Amino acid sequence: MHPILLTIGSFQLSTYGVLVASAYLTAIWWLERRRTEMGLSEDAFWELVYWLFGGALVGGKLGFVIVERDVTLLWRDPRYGFVFYGGFVGAVAAGWIASRRRKLDFARLSDYFGVALPIGQSIGRIGCLMAGCCYGRPTTMPWGIVFTSPESSVLPSLRGVPLHPTEIYHSLADALIAFLVWRFGLSRVRDGRWRRGSAFLLYVALYAVGRFIVEFYRGDPRGGFYFGLSPSQLVAVAALAAVAGAVAWRRRA
Repeated sequence: MHPILLTIGSFQLSTYGVLVASAYLTAIWWLERRRTEMGLSEDAFWELVYWLFGGALVGGKLGFVIVERDVTLLWRDPRYGFVFYGGFVGAVAAGWIASRRRKLDFARLSDYFGVALPIGQSIGRIGCLMAGCCYGRPTTMPWGIVFTSPESSVLPSLRGVPLHPTEIYHSLADALIAFLVWRFGLSRVRDGRWRRGSAFLLYVALYAVGRFIVEFYRGDPRGGFYFGLSPSQLVAVAALAAVAGAVAWRRRA
């Protein structure tokens, strides 16, 4: 597609970086508009955002190193090489620590992030499309897309070959998840029909299902496969099991 958005002399601005930054800013904008509803002061809000941002970056990069089994990836080309589930775990851990520091209700806040996260993801996946990462398997379907840029992350052997637009699949799925969590999850938490934290659990479950399905159409290297499943599919299964366990525990409690 268009990996490089702008070139000025030796400086290159990556389209991926711009769209990922736009994704973060859009998610933060959505949250900031609900800051008072979340019960956060301005200082507490921005402190939480910084913690989440840092946790996502560290977790995403460490996840990539674990999947690829190559520690040198920590410093090679820092623009790319992040694994969502690694970033997710890092952000959740950082958010929990920040909430403890500020004595905030982590479950209550998580419900709002259950909407903001897929909003950001739906934009960030377009960055993947522009960079040519997270690409799909060859396809004969009429909506297959072709990558030709030598700057893209697509393997040279697959450039010029119609591929499943898995980046678009991801983006559309994330947009739908954001709507469902907002419309059916967060609204029920706010009016008391669901317990705090339930909208966030709904997000985790929906994302795991969507990710598990789309992974079957991915064609990029994603680490070792076990039982015919990719690392992300195994994590998705674990996430669904964790959600089921959390729901059962909450009902007993």
